Amino acid sequence: MLSFLLGFGHAALAQEMPASYKKYCAACHADSATGTDRGPTLVDTRSLRARSQEQIRSVIRNGTQGGMPAFALPAKELDELAAAVHSWNASAFDAHPAGDRAAGEQIFQKQCQSCHTVAGKGGANGPDLSAAGRELTVKEMEQSLVNPSSRKGQRSGASCPSWAFCPDDPWAVVTARLHDGRSLRGFARSRGQHDLQLQTLDGKMVSLTAAEYAKLDFEKASLMPAFPGAAKERQDLIAYMSTLGGVTAGPVKGNVAPATAAEILRVQRPAAGEWPGYHGLPSGNRHSALKQIHAGNATRLQPAWSYSLPHLGLQTTPLVMDGIMYVTAPNQVCALDARTGREIWCYVRPRAQATKISGDAAKGAQRGVAMLGDRVFFLTDDAHMIALHRLTGALLWQVYMPAAGAPGAYGATAAPLVVGDLVIGGVGGGDAPLLGFIAAYRATT
Repeated sequence: MLSFLLGFGHAALAQEMPASYKKYCAACHADSATGTDRGPTLVDTRSLRARSQEQIRSVIRNGTQGGMPAFALPAKELDELAAAVHSWNASAFDAHPAGDRAAGEQIFQKQCQSCHTVAGKGGANGPDLSAAGRELTVKEMEQSLVNPSSRKGQRSGASCPSWAFCPDDPWAVVTARLHDGRSLRGFARSRGQHDLQLQTLDGKMVSLTAAEYAKLDFEKASLMPAFPGAAKERQDLIAYMSTLGGVTAGPVKGNVAPATAAEILRVQRPAAGEWPGYHGLPSGNRHSALKQIHAGNATRLQPAWSYSLPHLGLQTTPLVMDGIMYVTAPNQVCALDARTGREIWCYVRPRAQATKISGDAAKGAQRGVAMLGDRVFFLTDDAHMIALHRLTGALLWQVYMPAAGAPGAYGATAAPLVVGDLVIGGVGGGDAPLLGFIAAYRATT
């Protein structure tokens, strides 16, 4: 079905329609299932792709509140319709497109990896593609490779509701013309009416307010060029990308550059105003050399901004590097512009069931992150150590800390500790009948 769509477009889809679709659905969703003013498209949509065939069947059977009516159809017709709609939104991962996957991986490494990250390896001048197979259809992959600008700015309503002020595209390329005559070019990772969070092409995050820039020039074209290879190479590349189903637990495979001496030194001797770890300094004394706030003006301090995290009883210690603040809640890490409080990215993963973890982790305790280079380290409530990219929030690697087969409902709450090129975490056991431990991992893998 997907190869059929890829070759001929949505208009040909009507030839594959079950009779029940034409009878009950076409009046609102069009003969081609691409939607009308009475009903949305049923083809290549992220919302439908995220639903199982059984969930789609339930919507057809029960309708939606204030929208689609219920259809009390015979089981055979319900199954037929649900299967058809599900197939029209199948991800590339489920479609298994033809092609030489090994050859496609080599093409990706040569032509794509410098900008895109997959499972802990690659650049950050483009979206993370670790789960591209599950997030995109074959058609969307083809479209992105042939004409990258055609998909520029597409994002879900969930990430940018209609009432909010959001950038059109977190990967839009913009040049900020500053009042001092300088120009900065990069990605508008986040933006408000009076501020901009710019990820420069050399891997820095720059916070700008409207008072600092005279003009913002947004480029219409995507930074990504059209794929230059032949049709066979494009097919092989899509075949490889369709296998990308997310970052699995375990070390990063292959060669990854180690942390540099300069990155380690930034943690050991942080610059004034930076706080790269739970205690600020490796000595653990939590002393800051900043002098703007002192006994003479402390009583005049006023709130500058606020940011809400969905948990009561927060225990996090915010970290600050390069003007970006990193805050946490249970299984959640968010990067904020420290000057304005604007969210740049937020990583969230589902909470573990309280019955499967123990101690304070089950109650939602979480004490913060650690940093080294481009990585932000975090312990999940179910005792996983994870590494995120500091610019994008992409998951780079994750490991389960308890030894294989260790008995007990392990949970974790502590902020990791960076020592040299290692990141250290562990579980104390505490009130639960667990054997506590400390584990160290190579920070880059």
